[in-house]
Amino acid sequence: MKNKNLVLFVVLSMGLLLGYSFVIGKLYPPVKPTADVAVAGTVSSPAAAPVAPPAAPAVEQAPTSAQAAPPAAPAATHTVKTTQMTLTWRVEDGALVQVTWNDGTKFFNEAAKNEKGEETSKPFPGIGGALNTQFQIVTEEPTPTGLKVHFQNTEGDHLVYAIPSKGFDIEVGWTTHRRTHLDLIHRPSSIQEAQSLGRVFTLTDKTITAVAWADVLKDPFFSFLGFKRKEMPPAASLLGMDAGIETGAAAQRTHYFAALWDVSPHVTERDERGYHLAPDKNGNLTARLYLGPKETNQLAAFGAPFTQVVDFGFFGAVAKLFFMVLFWIHRFVPNWGWAIILFTLLLRLLLWPLNTKSTMNMLRMKDFEPHQKALQAKYEKFGGDMTKKAEMQKELMALYKKNNHNPMGGCLPAIVQMPVFFALWSMLNAVYELRHAPWFGWITDLSAKDPHYVLPVMLGVSMLAQQAVTPAVGDPAQRKMMLFLMPIMMTFFFIQMPSGLCLYYFVFNVVGLAQTWWLRRNYVGQEITV
Repeated sequence: MKNKNLVLFVVLSMGLLLGYSFVIGKLYPPVKPTADVAVAGTVSSPAAAPVAPPAAPAVEQAPTSAQAAPPAAPAATHTVKTTQMTLTWRVEDGALVQVTWNDGTKFFNEAAKNEKGEETSKPFPGIGGALNTQFQIVTEEPTPTGLKVHFQNTEGDHLVYAIPSKGFDIEVGWTTHRRTHLDLIHRPSSIQEAQSLGRVFTLTDKTITAVAWADVLKDPFFSFLGFKRKEMPPAASLLGMDAGIETGAAAQRTHYFAALWDVSPHVTERDERGYHLAPDKNGNLTARLYLGPKETNQLAAFGAPFTQVVDFGFFGAVAKLFFMVLFWIHRFVPNWGWAIILFTLLLRLLLWPLNTKSTMNMLRMKDFEPHQKALQAKYEKFGGDMTKKAEMQKELMALYKKNNHNPMGGCLPAIVQMPVFFALWSMLNAVYELRHAPWFGWITDLSAKDPHYVLPVMLGVSMLAQQAVTPAVGDPAQRKMMLFLMPIMMTFFFIQMPSGLCLYYFVFNVVGLAQTWWLRRNYVGQEITV
């Protein structure tokens, strides 16, 4: 009898891996990052004059009166730099058009062209601002906790952003006598305006409704079967979008930053322009805007429901639990690479009984091999007669049952571990804490692939060694094929995976290799009752 358990495990494993990759690829299609474009320098309205308050970063001071100020030029921008990021507004409507993290990561895509001069990306239309409004002047006001940026015009409209010197929670105030709405998230008009961005979402206390911008802005792959574009999530008090375009990445599925709005207790309006909100009967409106990393503690401080924007994937509950354990280990071992190794050892210890059962089952199968070959020889004279093959299988299963052996026992424990793998995959791809986290030597970013492919190769070698020490049962040609096929496939599969995931799987394999060697050394064969 051929080693059907091993074949079944390989087929199911690769099917799950490829299927998971396909589903994730459809939900969050990878996109190429736009070309790096420097943040525009501070450009004031024609009447503005620079000042440098001692308690705040270098800023510009516009006239306090807007009576004689001409309209701002359409391309005019205003820039403020804090200790963590640089913010750039479009003066015309007061919308934030770019946020640049202190390491150079841009939150939103900008205009970019390829080598042929073809436009590949357009500027994102912006966060915040006012609909149907044109401002003339921008002024800045130092505060004890940071800085306020004021946008005003001759009609009495006033939009203000209160920016803290440290932190990511911005207070936004809007005053108007014209009942015009505060623009929260503007809907891009084309896929080029959201080329490198991920999802847009709305939230309740316990749920999140997220849709990829790509699914909103372009027809689905199966449009010829009647599938339609997806709608933006329904209006809510809590909403936001993924942000953060990683530089140097060939493709990007994970966004480590977010732009989030909390306008509670009010509920936004949603139409073809995007999400916006009307002021109260007195023409006033206040809101909170978060611009920062998807870091659990920071998100919880802004509002507990916003912790849901960290996408842990299909096995989210398991992935969150793993991250809590990993985070706890990191408190004592302040290096995420070593924390992953200790976490792997702990997980391998918890899974020790399952792996022991799987290995012992394969060793037990080795005891059945002479009887299996005898049965095959007995029925060989019947050739391809399916009836006789069924009789042989029935007789073989009766032999297993008589000896209290389950031939599937070696495969099922391995399949049970697959959710663990996928949960770790999602977790290592999602958490901001691992972004740019070094281990040692050439591994400077555990969330990115190994630049020299050392870990994937070591992973493949460890799998080859593990296959070599795994009890060999079944057809020799099949065993020889599987000995090399799986390690080669997994090596190529992990080449583009985060190095943190490669590190986990390598350590997992090494411990498994040692466990299998020990069990084989101490195993005593058992007699088979015929």
